[in-house]
Amino acid sequence: MPSWLRRLLVTVVVVLLGAGCSQAPLPRAGESGTRSGSGSASAPDPEPGTLAAGTCWSGHLLGADPQDVLALSGKYAVPYLVTARAVADRPAFDQGIRCDKDHAVEVYKVLRLPDLDARLTDYATLLRVNASLYATVARRVAQGCMTDVLARAAARTGLTGAVMEPVLPTGAVLGWAPAAPSDWTGGRRVFACTLTWPEPRATRYRAVFTKALATAERTCIFSRSLLFVDCARRHDRERIAVIDARDAVAAGAFPGPGAVRNGPRGRFLEVADARWARLDAACTSYLRSISTTKKLTGVANVDADQWPTPSGAFPIYCDADTPPDQESVVTQGSVYNR
Repeated sequence: MPSWLRRLLVTVVVVLLGAGCSQAPLPRAGESGTRSGSGSASAPDPEPGTLAAGTCWSGHLLGADPQDVLALSGKYAVPYLVTARAVADRPAFDQGIRCDKDHAVEVYKVLRLPDLDARLTDYATLLRVNASLYATVARRVAQGCMTDVLARAAARTGLTGAVMEPVLPTGAVLGWAPAAPSDWTGGRRVFACTLTWPEPRATRYRAVFTKALATAERTCIFSRSLLFVDCARRHDRERIAVIDARDAVAAGAFPGPGAVRNGPRGRFLEVADARWARLDAACTSYLRSISTTKKLTGVANVDADQWPTPSGAFPIYCDADTPPDQESVVTQGSVYNR
């Protein structure tokens, strides 16, 4: 199959086939009732406010109660609507749950930004999400929340500020949040890297990188028929990671929307072969960390219709695939086998 066509296939709409596979936009995989990767049974329930790596929490949100939002708005002298927007999806971290029990939020990493501490003493700065300081914080935390494996792979792209994430089951979201307002004001100025599930479950973030996560929760594609399938079925591509290149695009270091072209088989992003090679190397670096497969390599793709996404991201998708200039290898089972 021609190289340009293999890279273009990502823009074609794929449809549902089989239970557990996703109809949602890429890069999310199908949802399943399977539970896996639970935490240590001996881990104690964290007390409210004891924010730390390896703790799990309810899905209660800081912005769930308008009266609480109003109180925050008054306390920090930030307009109500600005405050409401900032905390709408921010975990409250007020109900700790053992991680081997069903939980909505896992804090898989905690970090701080020492060089910004002096500018972040007031929690109000974390409510003004349109300010340049908040944008700086968001970029720094997103980069800091990557695991070492993801950070090394992201560095292979050569793109400044690139953030890489594993593909997750449908509805699962990686994010971050500052400590609760009272903790922040009390001097605990840390940021939590979070994995949030749409429904509480005992699955831990570490399970995402291993064979512990069921194949039905992975994203596999059969290119010939352009269908999502359960990875237990025959397929020739598995979507394994996504790289957000928004910083590089903003800096003019990677092609933006103006580089989208109309080709004979659809829209595509015009990217130099040398850039594809670096992106493929980044995807391959991640693939080798989670798989022992020798049949497949990492192949980067861009969906021109998601360049950018409505949220402003510029996603580059990593597939476990054969090189674009070679015929596809049909396989079964997820590449996640470590």
